[in-house]
Amino acid sequence: MSSFNDMQPSTSAPTGPPGSLRLPQCCGSARVDFNINDPCYVFHTLTNTTGDLVAASVSNNTIKLYQPSGPQLSLVGELRGHSSTITDLAFGGSSQPGIVMSSSADGTVVSWDVRTGQPTETYKVQGQEVFSFSSLGHVLAAGTAGEVRFWDRRTRQQLATLDDTHAEDVTQVRFHESGRILSGSTDGLIAVHDVSKSFIDDDVFQAAINVNNSVEEFGLYGTDGGKLWIRTGTESVLLWEWLRGTDEEVPGGDMQFAEFSDARGTCAQACAASAAASLLPEVDYLVGCHYDRPTNQLFMLAGHNDGPVAFLPVLEQQGPHGAMTAAALATPVVALAGGHSSIVRSVHCMGDGNSGPFGVTGGEDGLVCMWTLDPSLLAAASASNPTAAPPGSATAVQAAGGQGTSQTQPSGGPERQHKYAKKRGKNRRPSPY
Repeated sequence: MSSFNDMQPSTSAPTGPPGSLRLPQCCGSARVDFNINDPCYVFHTLTNTTGDLVAASVSNNTIKLYQPSGPQLSLVGELRGHSSTITDLAFGGSSQPGIVMSSSADGTVVSWDVRTGQPTETYKVQGQEVFSFSSLGHVLAAGTAGEVRFWDRRTRQQLATLDDTHAEDVTQVRFHESGRILSGSTDGLIAVHDVSKSFIDDDVFQAAINVNNSVEEFGLYGTDGGKLWIRTGTESVLLWEWLRGTDEEVPGGDMQFAEFSDARGTCAQACAASAAASLLPEVDYLVGCHYDRPTNQLFMLAGHNDGPVAFLPVLEQQGPHGAMTAAALATPVVALAGGHSSIVRSVHCMGDGNSGPFGVTGGEDGLVCMWTLDPSLLAAASASNPTAAPPGSATAVQAAGGQGTSQTQPSGGPERQHKYAKKRGKNRRPSPY
Protein backbone atom coordinates (compact mmCIF):
# COMPACT_ATOMS: atom_id res chain seq x y z
CA MET A 1 0.00 0.00 0.00
CA SER A 2 1.08 3.56 -0.59
CA SER A 3 0.52 6.75 1.32
CA PHE A 4 -1.92 9.14 -0.37
CA ASN A 5 0.41 12.10 0.16
CA ASP A 6 3.41 10.30 -1.30
CA MET A 7 1.75 8.93 -4.45
CA GLN A 8 3.53 11.30 -6.83
CA PRO A 9 5.22 10.73 -10.19
CA SER A 10 8.74 9.34 -10.19
CA THR A 11 11.01 12.34 -10.54
CA SER A 12 14.59 12.95 -11.51
CA ALA A 13 15.96 16.42 -10.93
CA PRO A 14 18.65 17.34 -13.48
CA THR A 15 22.13 16.98 -12.09
CA GLY A 16 25.51 17.67 -13.60
CA PRO A 17 29.24 17.55 -12.94
CA PRO A 18 30.51 19.37 -9.83
CA GLY A 19 30.35 23.12 -10.29
CA SER A 20 27.80 23.02 -13.10
CA LEU A 21 24.47 24.80 -12.86
CA ARG A 22 21.42 24.01 -14.91
CA LEU A 23 18.68 26.58 -15.41
CA PRO A 24 15.30 25.19 -16.44
CA GLN A 25 13.25 27.86 -18.20
CA CYS A 26 9.77 29.01 -17.26
CA CYS A 27 7.92 27.81 -20.34
CA GLY A 28 4.40 28.61 -19.14
CA SER A 29 2.63 30.33 -16.29
CA ALA A 30 -0.87 31.12 -15.07
CA ARG A 31 -2.25 33.68 -12.65
CA VAL A 32 -4.43 32.44 -9.81
CA ASP A 33 -6.00 35.88 -9.32
CA PHE A 34 -7.35 38.46 -11.72
CA ASN A 35 -8.42 41.16 -9.27
CA ILE A 36 -5.58 43.48 -8.32
CA ASN A 37 -7.66 44.76 -5.39
CA ASP A 38 -7.99 41.24 -3.96
CA PRO A 39 -4.60 39.60 -4.61
CA CYS A 40 -3.99 35.91 -3.92
CA TYR A 41 -0.93 33.76 -3.50
CA VAL A 42 -0.23 30.04 -3.85
CA PHE A 43 0.32 27.62 -0.96
CA HIS A 44 0.91 24.28 -2.71
CA THR A 45 1.43 23.11 -6.29
CA LEU A 46 1.56 19.49 -7.41
CA THR A 47 0.70 17.20 -10.30
CA ASN A 48 -1.20 13.93 -10.56
CA THR A 49 0.57 10.63 -11.24
CA THR A 50 0.40 11.04 -15.02
CA GLY A 51 1.53 14.68 -15.00
CA ASP A 52 -1.42 15.91 -17.06
CA LEU A 53 -3.15 17.86 -14.28
CA VAL A 54 -1.75 20.51 -11.93
CA ALA A 55 -3.46 21.49 -8.69
CA ALA A 56 -2.71 24.71 -6.82
CA SER A 57 -4.15 25.67 -3.44
CA VAL A 58 -4.72 29.40 -3.21
CA SER A 59 -5.00 31.87 -0.34
CA ASN A 60 -8.65 32.64 -1.22
CA ASN A 61 -9.50 29.08 -0.02
CA THR A 62 -9.92 27.60 -3.50
CA ILE A 63 -8.02 24.95 -5.47
CA LYS A 64 -7.21 25.77 -9.09
CA LEU A 65 -6.81 22.98 -11.64
CA TYR A 66 -4.59 23.45 -14.70
CA GLN A 67 -3.81 21.27 -17.69
CA PRO A 68 -0.35 21.51 -19.26
CA SER A 69 -0.86 22.03 -22.98
CA GLY A 70 2.46 22.48 -24.74
CA PRO A 71 4.10 25.44 -23.04
CA GLN A 72 0.82 26.71 -21.58
CA LEU A 73 -1.08 26.06 -18.36
CA SER A 74 -4.79 26.13 -19.11
CA LEU A 75 -7.31 26.60 -16.29
CA VAL A 76 -9.72 23.65 -16.43
CA GLY A 77 -11.49 23.84 -13.09
CA GLU A 78 -11.85 25.26 -9.59
CA LEU A 79 -12.67 23.42 -6.38
CA ARG A 80 -14.66 25.63 -4.00
CA GLY A 81 -15.99 24.72 -0.58
CA HIS A 82 -13.40 25.46 2.10
CA SER A 83 -14.19 28.47 4.26
CA SER A 84 -10.67 29.00 5.62
CA THR A 85 -6.99 28.47 4.76
CA ILE A 86 -6.09 25.27 2.88
CA THR A 87 -3.29 23.63 4.86
CA ASP A 88 -2.44 20.46 2.90
CA LEU A 89 -3.04 19.07 -0.58
CA ALA A 90 -2.52 15.71 -2.32
CA PHE A 91 -3.57 13.87 -5.47
CA GLY A 92 -4.84 10.32 -5.36
CA GLY A 93 -2.56 7.57 -6.64
CA SER A 94 -2.93 5.42 -9.73
CA SER A 95 -6.08 3.85 -8.24
CA GLN A 96 -7.70 7.29 -7.81
CA PRO A 97 -6.47 9.40 -10.73
CA GLY A 98 -9.41 11.79 -10.59
CA ILE A 99 -9.24 12.58 -6.87
CA VAL A 100 -7.69 15.53 -5.04
CA MET A 101 -7.76 15.74 -1.24
CA SER A 102 -7.32 18.86 0.86
CA SER A 103 -7.35 19.85 4.52
CA SER A 104 -8.25 23.23 5.89
CA ALA A 105 -8.26 25.44 8.95
CA ASP A 106 -12.06 25.22 8.70
CA GLY A 107 -11.77 21.81 10.39
CA THR A 108 -12.36 19.58 7.36
CA VAL A 109 -10.60 17.12 5.09
CA VAL A 110 -12.31 16.93 1.70
CA SER A 111 -11.93 14.51 -1.21
CA TRP A 112 -12.79 16.13 -4.56
CA ASP A 113 -13.73 14.65 -7.93
CA VAL A 114 -11.77 16.79 -10.40
CA ARG A 115 -14.17 15.91 -13.24
CA THR A 116 -17.24 17.34 -11.52
CA GLY A 117 -15.57 19.75 -9.10
CA GLN A 118 -17.71 18.33 -6.30
CA PRO A 119 -16.75 16.80 -2.93
CA THR A 120 -17.00 13.01 -2.71
CA GLU A 121 -15.92 12.63 0.93
CA THR A 122 -15.90 15.13 3.81
CA TYR A 123 -14.45 14.57 7.29
CA LYS A 124 -15.16 17.15 9.98
CA VAL A 125 -13.40 17.99 13.24
CA GLN A 126 -15.64 20.18 15.36
CA GLY A 127 -14.04 23.29 16.81
CA GLN A 128 -10.49 22.54 15.61
CA GLU A 129 -8.29 23.36 12.66
CA VAL A 130 -6.85 20.57 10.51
CA PHE A 131 -3.20 21.20 9.66
CA SER A 132 -2.23 18.11 7.66
CA PHE A 133 -3.51 14.72 6.48
CA SER A 134 -2.28 11.45 5.05
CA SER A 135 -4.00 8.33 3.76
CA LEU A 136 -2.88 4.71 3.50
CA GLY A 137 -5.28 2.28 1.90
CA HIS A 138 -8.71 2.95 3.41
CA VAL A 139 -7.39 4.75 6.50
CA LEU A 140 -7.26 8.56 6.65
CA ALA A 141 -5.27 10.42 9.32
CA ALA A 142 -5.37 14.14 10.14
CA GLY A 143 -3.36 16.35 12.48
CA THR A 144 -5.33 18.78 14.66
CA ALA A 145 -4.80 20.60 17.99
CA GLY A 146 -2.66 18.09 19.88
CA GLU A 147 -4.35 15.08 18.30
CA VAL A 148 -4.08 12.66 15.38
CA ARG A 149 -7.50 11.48 14.22
CA PHE A 150 -8.27 8.47 12.02
CA TRP A 151 -11.24 7.62 9.80
CA ASP A 152 -12.24 4.59 7.74
CA ARG A 153 -12.79 5.91 4.22
CA ARG A 154 -15.07 2.97 3.37
CA THR A 155 -17.61 3.79 6.09
CA ARG A 156 -16.72 7.48 6.70
CA GLN A 157 -16.64 6.62 10.42
CA GLN A 158 -13.98 7.82 12.85
CA LEU A 159 -11.74 4.96 13.95
CA ALA A 160 -9.63 6.43 16.74
CA THR A 161 -7.87 9.47 18.19
CA LEU A 162 -4.29 9.51 19.45
CA ASP A 163 -4.20 12.27 22.06
CA ASP A 164 -1.54 11.26 24.59
CA THR A 165 1.60 12.28 22.70
CA HIS A 166 1.40 15.87 21.52
CA ALA A 167 0.64 18.90 23.65
CA GLU A 168 0.32 21.41 20.80
CA ASP A 169 -0.80 21.64 17.15
CA VAL A 170 0.09 18.64 14.97
CA THR A 171 1.44 20.40 11.89
CA GLN A 172 2.35 17.32 9.85
CA VAL A 173 1.25 13.69 9.55
CA ARG A 174 2.64 11.17 7.08
CA PHE A 175 2.05 7.44 6.66
CA HIS A 176 4.90 5.04 5.93
CA GLU A 177 4.10 2.07 3.72
CA SER A 178 4.65 -0.27 6.71
CA GLY A 179 1.57 1.13 8.45
CA ARG A 180 3.50 3.40 10.77
CA ILE A 181 2.41 7.01 10.99
CA LEU A 182 4.68 9.91 11.89
CA SER A 183 3.26 13.10 13.41
CA GLY A 184 5.12 16.34 14.04
CA SER A 185 4.03 19.16 16.29
CA THR A 186 4.87 22.68 17.41
CA ASP A 187 5.64 21.06 20.79
CA GLY A 188 8.97 19.91 19.32
CA LEU A 189 8.16 16.20 19.05
CA ILE A 190 7.81 13.81 16.13
CA ALA A 191 5.93 10.70 17.25
CA VAL A 192 5.98 7.29 15.56
CA HIS A 193 2.96 4.98 15.95
CA ASP A 194 2.38 1.62 14.29
CA VAL A 195 -1.34 1.56 13.49
CA SER A 196 -1.16 -1.34 11.04
CA LYS A 197 -3.04 -3.65 13.46
CA SER A 198 -4.39 -1.49 16.28
CA PHE A 199 -5.21 2.06 17.36
CA ILE A 200 -4.76 1.59 21.13
CA ASP A 201 -2.29 4.29 22.13
CA ASP A 202 -0.21 2.20 24.56
CA ASP A 203 0.12 -0.63 22.04
CA VAL A 204 0.97 1.37 18.92
CA PHE A 205 3.42 3.97 20.28
CA GLN A 206 6.97 3.27 19.09
CA ALA A 207 9.12 6.37 19.50
CA ALA A 208 9.16 10.09 20.19
CA ILE A 209 11.84 12.09 18.41
CA ASN A 210 12.66 15.23 20.38
CA VAL A 211 13.54 18.02 17.96
CA ASN A 212 13.64 20.71 20.66
CA ASN A 213 12.08 23.11 18.17
CA SER A 214 8.74 23.65 16.49
CA VAL A 215 8.22 21.14 13.67
CA GLU A 216 7.04 23.12 10.66
CA GLU A 217 7.46 20.44 7.99
CA PHE A 218 9.03 17.03 7.46
CA GLY A 219 9.33 14.43 4.74
CA LEU A 220 10.21 10.75 4.46
CA TYR A 221 12.99 9.85 2.06
CA GLY A 222 15.41 7.07 1.13
CA THR A 223 14.84 3.87 -0.82
CA ASP A 224 12.71 2.46 2.03
CA GLY A 225 11.39 5.79 3.32
CA GLY A 226 13.43 5.17 6.44
CA LYS A 227 15.04 8.59 6.68
CA LEU A 228 13.48 11.86 7.72
CA TRP A 229 14.21 15.50 6.93
CA ILE A 230 12.75 18.10 9.29
CA ARG A 231 12.41 21.87 8.84
CA THR A 232 11.89 23.69 12.12
CA GLY A 233 10.35 27.00 13.08
CA THR A 234 13.78 28.64 13.15
CA GLU A 235 14.62 27.16 9.71
CA SER A 236 17.12 24.64 10.98
CA VAL A 237 17.10 21.32 9.12
CA LEU A 238 17.65 17.96 10.81
CA LEU A 239 18.19 14.52 9.30
CA TRP A 240 17.24 11.29 11.06
CA GLU A 241 17.26 7.57 10.36
CA TRP A 242 13.91 7.14 12.04
CA LEU A 243 13.24 3.59 10.83
CA ARG A 244 16.50 2.28 12.30
CA GLY A 245 15.67 4.18 15.46
CA THR A 246 12.44 2.20 15.91
CA ASP A 247 14.11 -1.18 15.30
CA GLU A 248 14.85 -2.77 18.68
CA GLU A 249 17.47 -5.04 17.12
CA VAL A 250 19.55 -2.15 15.78
CA PRO A 251 21.95 -0.63 18.33
CA GLY A 252 22.16 3.14 18.64
CA GLY A 253 20.37 6.11 20.05
CA ASP A 254 17.93 8.49 18.41
CA MET A 255 19.56 8.11 14.99
CA GLN A 256 19.91 11.83 14.22
CA PHE A 257 22.92 12.03 11.93
CA ALA A 258 22.96 15.67 10.81
CA GLU A 259 21.80 19.10 11.92
CA PHE A 260 22.02 22.26 9.85
CA SER A 261 21.35 24.69 12.71
CA ASP A 262 21.77 27.67 10.38
CA ALA A 263 20.49 26.07 7.21
CA ARG A 264 19.80 29.40 5.54
CA GLY A 265 23.36 30.60 6.19
CA THR A 266 24.83 27.30 5.01
CA CYS A 267 22.80 27.51 1.79
CA ALA A 268 23.92 31.12 1.31
CA GLN A 269 27.58 30.12 1.56
CA ALA A 270 27.12 27.31 -0.95
CA CYS A 271 25.28 29.58 -3.39
CA ALA A 272 27.92 32.31 -3.06
CA ALA A 273 30.62 29.82 -4.04
CA SER A 274 28.78 28.74 -7.19
CA ALA A 275 27.45 29.95 -10.53
CA ALA A 276 24.18 30.72 -8.74
CA ALA A 277 25.76 33.63 -6.82
CA SER A 278 24.29 36.33 -9.06
CA LEU A 279 20.83 34.74 -9.01
CA LEU A 280 20.74 34.33 -5.22
CA PRO A 281 22.91 37.11 -3.75
CA GLU A 282 21.09 36.31 -0.49
CA VAL A 283 19.17 33.31 0.79
CA ASP A 284 16.04 34.71 2.43
CA TYR A 285 14.15 31.50 3.27
CA LEU A 286 13.99 27.74 2.83
CA VAL A 287 11.32 26.27 0.58
CA GLY A 288 11.92 22.83 2.09
CA CYS A 289 13.53 19.67 0.73
CA HIS A 290 12.99 17.53 -2.35
CA TYR A 291 13.83 13.83 -2.58
CA ASP A 292 14.66 12.51 -6.04
CA ARG A 293 13.81 8.81 -5.94
CA PRO A 294 15.53 7.63 -9.18
CA THR A 295 18.90 8.99 -8.03
CA ASN A 296 18.27 8.53 -4.28
CA GLN A 297 19.32 12.15 -3.78
CA LEU A 298 17.99 14.64 -1.26
CA PHE A 299 18.06 18.35 -2.14
CA MET A 300 17.65 21.35 0.11
CA LEU A 301 15.70 24.15 -1.61
CA ALA A 302 16.68 27.73 -0.82
CA GLY A 303 14.99 30.87 -2.10
CA HIS A 304 15.49 34.61 -2.63
CA ASN A 305 12.68 37.10 -1.99
CA ASP A 306 12.69 38.13 -5.66
CA GLY A 307 11.84 34.61 -6.86
CA PRO A 308 14.94 32.48 -7.62
CA VAL A 309 15.19 29.03 -5.98
CA ALA A 310 18.30 26.85 -5.84
CA PHE A 311 18.56 23.06 -5.47
CA LEU A 312 21.49 22.12 -3.21
CA PRO A 313 22.42 18.41 -2.98
CA VAL A 314 22.70 16.96 0.53
CA LEU A 315 25.79 14.74 0.61
CA GLU A 316 25.39 12.02 3.25
CA GLN A 317 28.21 10.04 4.83
CA GLN A 318 27.69 6.41 5.75
CA GLY A 319 29.56 4.71 8.60
CA PRO A 320 31.19 1.27 8.59
CA HIS A 321 28.07 -0.47 9.95
CA GLY A 322 25.64 1.05 7.44
CA ALA A 323 24.33 3.87 9.59
CA MET A 324 24.53 7.47 8.39
CA THR A 325 27.05 9.54 10.35
CA ALA A 326 27.08 13.04 8.79
CA ALA A 327 25.87 15.22 5.93
CA ALA A 328 27.00 18.37 4.13
CA LEU A 329 25.64 20.66 1.43
CA ALA A 330 27.11 20.84 -2.07
CA THR A 331 26.87 23.86 -4.37
CA PRO A 332 23.60 24.22 -6.32
CA VAL A 333 23.09 22.07 -9.41
CA VAL A 334 19.74 23.58 -10.45
CA ALA A 335 18.30 27.10 -10.18
CA LEU A 336 14.83 28.27 -11.11
CA ALA A 337 14.85 31.98 -11.95
CA GLY A 338 12.83 34.40 -14.05
CA GLY A 339 9.36 32.99 -13.54
CA HIS A 340 8.47 34.42 -10.13
CA SER A 341 8.96 37.93 -8.76
CA SER A 342 8.33 37.12 -5.08
CA ILE A 343 8.67 34.32 -2.51
CA VAL A 344 8.14 30.80 -3.88
CA ARG A 345 5.97 28.76 -1.52
CA SER A 346 5.97 25.42 -3.33
CA VAL A 347 8.19 23.44 -5.71
CA HIS A 348 7.01 20.15 -7.19
CA CYS A 349 9.30 18.20 -9.56
CA MET A 350 7.90 16.09 -12.39
CA GLY A 351 10.91 14.84 -14.37
CA ASP A 352 14.42 15.68 -15.47
CA GLY A 353 13.15 18.47 -17.71
CA ASN A 354 15.07 17.31 -20.78
CA SER A 355 11.95 15.82 -22.38
CA GLY A 356 8.83 17.42 -20.99
CA PRO A 357 8.34 19.57 -17.91
CA PHE A 358 10.83 19.68 -15.04
CA GLY A 359 8.27 20.81 -12.49
CA VAL A 360 5.75 23.37 -11.30
CA THR A 361 6.06 26.11 -8.69
CA GLY A 362 3.71 28.48 -6.92
CA GLY A 363 4.46 31.77 -5.24
CA GLU A 364 3.33 34.90 -3.45
CA ASP A 365 3.21 36.75 -6.79
CA GLY A 366 0.02 34.82 -7.60
CA LEU A 367 1.67 32.69 -10.28
CA VAL A 368 1.86 28.99 -11.03
CA CYS A 369 4.90 28.40 -13.26
CA MET A 370 5.96 25.37 -15.31
CA TRP A 371 9.66 24.78 -15.99
CA THR A 372 11.61 22.75 -18.56
CA LEU A 373 14.88 22.19 -20.42
CA ASP A 374 13.07 20.52 -23.32
CA PRO A 375 14.10 22.34 -26.56
CA SER A 376 10.70 21.75 -28.17
CA LEU A 377 8.82 23.27 -25.22
CA LEU A 378 11.28 26.18 -25.07
CA ALA A 379 10.81 26.86 -28.78
CA ALA A 380 7.04 26.74 -28.40
CA ALA A 381 7.24 29.09 -25.41
CA SER A 382 9.37 31.54 -27.39
CA ALA A 383 6.95 31.40 -30.31
CA SER A 384 4.01 32.17 -28.03
CA ASN A 385 5.92 35.04 -26.36
CA PRO A 386 7.94 36.85 -29.03
CA THR A 387 9.21 39.48 -26.55
CA ALA A 388 11.03 36.89 -24.41
CA ALA A 389 14.76 36.37 -24.90
CA PRO A 390 15.24 33.28 -27.11
CA PRO A 391 16.82 30.23 -25.46
CA GLY A 392 20.61 30.40 -25.49
CA SER A 393 20.75 34.04 -26.51
CA ALA A 394 23.34 36.41 -25.08
CA THR A 395 20.60 38.33 -23.31
CA ALA A 396 19.30 35.21 -21.61
CA VAL A 397 22.76 34.05 -20.48
CA GLN A 398 23.70 37.53 -19.24
CA ALA A 399 20.47 37.65 -17.24
CA ALA A 400 21.60 34.45 -15.54
CA GLY A 401 24.86 36.06 -14.51
CA GLY A 402 26.97 34.65 -17.34
CA GLN A 403 28.70 32.23 -14.99
CA GLY A 404 29.50 28.54 -14.85
CA THR A 405 28.08 26.04 -17.33
CA SER A 406 24.52 27.21 -16.93
CA GLN A 407 21.77 26.66 -19.43
CA THR A 408 19.38 29.32 -20.66
CA GLN A 409 17.81 31.89 -18.36
CA PRO A 410 14.00 31.88 -18.14
CA SER A 411 12.07 34.80 -19.53
CA GLY A 412 11.07 37.44 -16.99
CA GLY A 413 7.86 37.18 -15.01
CA PRO A 414 5.46 40.02 -14.25
CA GLU A 415 6.86 42.93 -12.27
CA ARG A 416 3.82 43.47 -10.03
CA GLN A 417 4.05 42.20 -6.47
CA HIS A 418 1.18 42.01 -4.04
CA LYS A 419 0.72 44.95 -1.67
CA TYR A 420 1.23 42.90 1.47
CA ALA A 421 4.47 41.43 0.12
CA LYS A 422 5.98 44.90 -0.21
CA LYS A 423 5.15 45.75 3.39
CA ARG A 424 6.53 42.51 4.83
CA GLY A 425 10.09 42.45 6.19
CA LYS A 426 12.57 41.17 3.62
CA ASN A 427 14.01 38.45 5.87
CA ARG A 428 10.83 37.13 7.44
CA ARG A 429 8.90 34.41 5.69
CA PRO A 430 5.27 34.36 6.87
CA SER A 431 3.83 31.09 8.10
CA PRO A 432 1.57 29.31 5.57
CA TYR A 433 -0.81 28.71 8.48
